[in-house]
Amino acid sequence: MYAFLMKQKKAVITFIGILSCTIGICQNPPITPAWAFGHIVWEDNVNTTQGAKDLVSGYLERGFPVDGIIIDSPWSTSYCDFTWDPARYENPAELRGWMSGNGVRMILWTTGLVNLESKDTANQKADTYDEMAALGLGVNDSTPLTWWKGFGMHLDFTNPAAVEWWYKQLDKVFVDGVYGWKVDQGEHYLGQTVETSIGTLGKKEFGKYYYDAMFDYAVSRKSDGITIARPYSHQGGFAASVSKMNLGWCGDFSGDWNGLKQQINNIYMSSQAGYAAVATEVGGFYGRPAGGEQLARYAQFGSMTACMINGGENGAFTAHIPWYHGEEVAKAYEVCLNLHEQLRPYKFSTVVDAHLYGGTLVRGCSFEEESHKVGENIFTKAITAAGGHAVFHLPSEGEWVDYWTGETYRAGTLIDRTYPLTEFPLFFKRGSITPMATDGIDAITLLIYPNGKTSQVLHLPSGDGIEYSDCFVKYDAYTGTLDIESDIPRTYVVTVKGTGTKSKTFSGTRIHSLL
Repeated sequence: MYAFLMKQKKAVITFIGILSCTIGICQNPPITPAWAFGHIVWEDNVNTTQGAKDLVSGYLERGFPVDGIIIDSPWSTSYCDFTWDPARYENPAELRGWMSGNGVRMILWTTGLVNLESKDTANQKADTYDEMAALGLGVNDSTPLTWWKGFGMHLDFTNPAAVEWWYKQLDKVFVDGVYGWKVDQGEHYLGQTVETSIGTLGKKEFGKYYYDAMFDYAVSRKSDGITIARPYSHQGGFAASVSKMNLGWCGDFSGDWNGLKQQINNIYMSSQAGYAAVATEVGGFYGRPAGGEQLARYAQFGSMTACMINGGENGAFTAHIPWYHGEEVAKAYEVCLNLHEQLRPYKFSTVVDAHLYGGTLVRGCSFEEESHKVGENIFTKAITAAGGHAVFHLPSEGEWVDYWTGETYRAGTLIDRTYPLTEFPLFFKRGSITPMATDGIDAITLLIYPNGKTSQVLHLPSGDGIEYSDCFVKYDAYTGTLDIESDIPRTYVVTVKGTGTKSKTFSGTRIHSLL
């Protein structure tokens, strides 16, 4: 009966969601593809085929998973002509195949500008510039402007003809192996008002058309496509629409403690505004590079957000590499990266729930204590100074179990502790049922911290994309009885934590058993 009711409820919610988005009132965040709740590396130092391969290989040879790579500028012959520069990337098809063969999806950098003059590309002028100008597809009567990569026209994303033309340009490179766009903020260089096909708009209002169009393109071409776009950023306030941003990136931090603290602030601001899935730029992007302790603490905070994105101008092949700082930092990075990967089903389920009902992954943010909940089951606090000392309060409701020690604390308890480099503040709520990936086998681990009778609806990924199936789990700690009802057959490894931790494997769609 439960499975039937859940299917009917899902159908009604899906219909309402489609209708709401069609008439323009949908404000809930989209579903982020399961693969994007992972580890993305970022090559922006040498900008070549070999550089991209070397960066990925370094992680894979260490056994560190890599889910995606950002190919940053300059990768094209000019900005933005969407033609691979053969001097840098001599065989894009071979590179895509190599990445795909290693389970790595490619994400390409872009803005909305097409250049007449370019700073660091093989060609000054994009081969599409004259066509774009002749068709009048730019804002401000197609008048070029100066921006940080040169001098060019910004496409008018309010103009359907301009967007259609733009999509044809994107089609040149958005092929097998490429799954997303890192959508950078070229619109930042426009004046405070912009002349468009629908009249005069404020720069911020116009920017929504740009980010929305890039999101619509990515998900229309591939259901598991993404755009990495700014939610809230200290560099310009709010950017992408909440309902059309499936992975956020707040942008350009230094790798030191100040950069980490500023990024935490930006991510918390974004989450409070309703952006569901915001990534952490581990080790920052430019400015001061991260030291070893800073990189480890950056990674720990990142593991408790939607995605860990590691790399940048400030040392993609040095300061950003965990083992560059020695084996202790490499081990700390490995611990939090493995935890991040294990929590992928839980984070995905939480964002699906946010898509259906509203909400975010990062919630209950304390700006003062730099702490937050991950969904409703997990609580963490960032370490933002040398030495590992942390003082903070647990959430004001529920009981919380220390992940490392198993000790239970009451709501609101003040914790004062110094954490070794391989640990950080991490607590699971008593009564929680958390779906986790299971190493080496195709199964979901249900991690249960018992507290009387507890139940939870989970939206479990059906692959690497946005498809999911529902699962209803009940556990009675008094009798040790477990009930699972799911839409599809699955294998579950059920682990009940506490005195005499119990673990047992089940398979099927309807499970009723004693543990």
